Amino acid sequence: MNVTFKDVAKLAGVSTQTVSRVTNGSDSVAESTRIKVNKAIKQLGYVPNKGAQMLSRAKSTNIGLVTLDMALHGAALIANGVRRKAHELNFGTAFSVVSEPRLSSIQGAMRELIAQQVDCIILNVPLSKDDAVVLAEQFPSLHLIFIDVPDGTPVHFVHGEHAIGASEVVKHLVETGRSQFLLVAGPEASTAANIRRQSWLAEIDVSETKAVDCYRGDWQAQSGYLAISQAIGKQQSFDAVVVASDQMALGVLRALDEFNIKVPDQVAVVGFDGITDSAYFNPPLTTVKQDFTVIGEQCVIQAVDLKNHPSNTPIQFKQTRIPVELIVRKSSQPKTKQTYDKKGIQELLKQIELRLPE
Repeated sequence: MNVTFKDVAKLAGVSTQTVSRVTNGSDSVAESTRIKVNKAIKQLGYVPNKGAQMLSRAKSTNIGLVTLDMALHGAALIANGVRRKAHELNFGTAFSVVSEPRLSSIQGAMRELIAQQVDCIILNVPLSKDDAVVLAEQFPSLHLIFIDVPDGTPVHFVHGEHAIGASEVVKHLVETGRSQFLLVAGPEASTAANIRRQSWLAEIDVSETKAVDCYRGDWQAQSGYLAISQAIGKQQSFDAVVVASDQMALGVLRALDEFNIKVPDQVAVVGFDGITDSAYFNPPLTTVKQDFTVIGEQCVIQAVDLKNHPSNTPIQFKQTRIPVELIVRKSSQPKTKQTYDKKGIQELLKQIELRLPE
């Protein structure tokens, strides 16, 4: 026997209109009431009836994306992957950009997309495990795919193999003779940034090299520039800079150049993301390439699969990791060995000695 709105309303002790508002993520519901309704939904195993929800509007033919600022290279490429795959599958797209990835901002962005006849939403914003679960429970009628959430979060997600890529970076640098690592990580709110940082530190520990310090950036070039400026100001000694994004690595290279620190002769620099322009940095940047476009496309595939999944069949969380690749370029070549011309120096000293007054 199918569980209905009325069953949920009866168990929760509320009206069917209240159940409807909760399942559609409405703001006009007290938090205590929302908790009661979601508890009843879980207890009864209720699955919202898509047909009933769409009676008042045309069938959803759009896929939504809540994203960080698309001035960020990765965010722009993911959005392009979403748009391209959605078009291929005969879906439209609706995007909502959040400047500050607070839970309230993301909730507001999701409601904007719902108003645009969206029932599949991809979230390319950093979310904690708890906040991701809150969204999944608050919007049970939506098919949600997450990109930046911690492993073990009980939601559907797609992301790159951050840990493997970060580990390969440190292994490569150790092989080229580097031993003192300065880390420029991404924002603390980002699971991707934290996984990379943790993997760097674990590999540094195994290799018995040293992490000199760790600075936090915001994915933008300026934050990489400031990290190096601060490290130099503190007179920290390092022979490798490991950076959580290519855009921040661009700022790192600029700062090192201004301080007349030669890359890679004195310091190696490695980024993460594999953006096309990284091959044209000066020097060309060693980086970990992750395919943002594929990530966006895979999110759409999983969202559509969820949308087409029979409502009376249990759904297991699908969690996909996209492979990454270390691309080695000039910025991480081995240190230049310091040599000197012994005979030339001796001859020069003789000439100086001859010119000195007795």
